[in-house]
Amino acid sequence: MKKLRVTLDGKVYEVTVEVLEDDEQYVTGSNMPSPLPPPPSGRKRRGEAGPPPSAAPAPARPVPAPAPGATLGKVDPNTILAPIAGTVQKVFVEAGARVEEKSPVVLLDAMKMDTYIYAPRGGVVAEVGVKPGDSVQVAQLLIRFQAEA
Repeated sequence: MKKLRVTLDGKVYEVTVEVLEDDEQYVTGSNMPSPLPPPPSGRKRRGEAGPPPSAAPAPARPVPAPAPGATLGKVDPNTILAPIAGTVQKVFVEAGARVEEKSPVVLLDAMKMDTYIYAPRGGVVAEVGVKPGDSVQVAQLLIRFQAEA
C-alpha cells in the first residue's frame, strides 16, 4: 500500500493505493548500482545500502556530437529537421514531389509513440534525408525543399 496526495482542480485529496504489480526493479548492494536515480537530498530508499566509502564518483557523460546533417545556429527555411530522436517508420514523399503545407512527410516512432512530421510550407522536395528504419537524432535533416524563387 502506498499513500499519495493528489491535487485535482485545486482540491487536495489523500489516497491510499494498493500496488498490484510493480514493474520497477530495485537492485541493491555495493557491487550492483540501482537503476533508479538517487532520491533528492541524499536520502536513501528503504532497504538500500549506500555506496561503499571508497567508491569513486561516476565519470561525467560526454556530450554527444551533432547528428549527421544537423544544423547549428541559423535555421534554414528550406529544411525539415527531426524535432525528436526516434526511428523513421514511414516516409510519405520522395525527391521531386510537390507537397502542400501541413501535409504529412515523415512518421517517426519515439518511445513507442507515433509522431507525424508535417510540411511547414508547400513546395517541391529536393532531398529526402532518411528512409524507413533509420534512427534519427534531434535536428537531423529529414526533408530539404527546393529554394523558393
